[in-house]
Amino acid sequence: MIVTARGILAATLILLLFIFLHLLPHYRGVERGGNAPQRYKLGGGWSPPKCFIKPLSNLTELRHYFSKSEAPCTNLKAFAAAPPASSGDRKLMCLDPYYNIRPGSCLVLSFGVGQSWHFEDEVAEFGCEVAAFDPTNGLKDHKRGDKISFYSVGISNFRGSKLLGMMRYGKKTVGAVDRYENLLARAGLQGRVVDYLKLDVELSELEFFQDMFFNSPHLLAGVKQIAMEVHHDDEGDVDLGPASVYQLFWTYYQLLRCHGFRLILTYNHNSRRKWTEVLWGRKGAW
Repeated sequence: MIVTARGILAATLILLLFIFLHLLPHYRGVERGGNAPQRYKLGGGWSPPKCFIKPLSNLTELRHYFSKSEAPCTNLKAFAAAPPASSGDRKLMCLDPYYNIRPGSCLVLSFGVGQSWHFEDEVAEFGCEVAAFDPTNGLKDHKRGDKISFYSVGISNFRGSKLLGMMRYGKKTVGAVDRYENLLARAGLQGRVVDYLKLDVELSELEFFQDMFFNSPHLLAGVKQIAMEVHHDDEGDVDLGPASVYQLFWTYYQLLRCHGFRLILTYNHNSRRKWTEVLWGRKGAW
């Protein structure tokens, strides 16, 4: 049998077409277009990334992590940045075209509302649908206008009730909690792309991260940005033991990066506050 160059080329093209058709069902993407809510897809070939986790050896590593943006943003929008909102209500969202956050179709999840609705109201006015969660402010499930749905439940790594709040400041109450995956179902948001996920939950973010990374890592593929209030000090003598809050946060920061999230920015509300606002953005086909 005589094999020609043209025959080899044809066979190669057929092989490449076969490989493409085989891999196509495993492609993960995001539906785009108009003002319709974005939804994300995970093919059967999706699996969690393999991550190498380095322990935190000193606080210098932690400070260095927060000192430099990995994904600088050129179009930051501030919400709840002016009175009557307090300085602690202020949140920043990156509106660079890369993230494709569109008024009219964007979705914001807000965990931790308290008594202040400035952030949620301004986000709704901007044009985003908002699902807000908080079991500590004495409110029942309700609709706040056309765009805000409130649920009297908090975020955790189990379904039930627990003591909530910052114990060292005497702010604590018992409230209902549930897992992120269950809360999405409760709000009817399964499969929706989350444009912005806000966590202001007094250390319950540790339970959120544990549940997400080890039980529902696939759901992180549908989140564009995570904004969080970090509640660890970095001054004086601190515990860097294997079970310390510092090591837990450090592990979760690395897992966020492993799942495609990059640090956009950090900022303090003022020099006397012992917590920091952090914003991450996820690499993806938005």
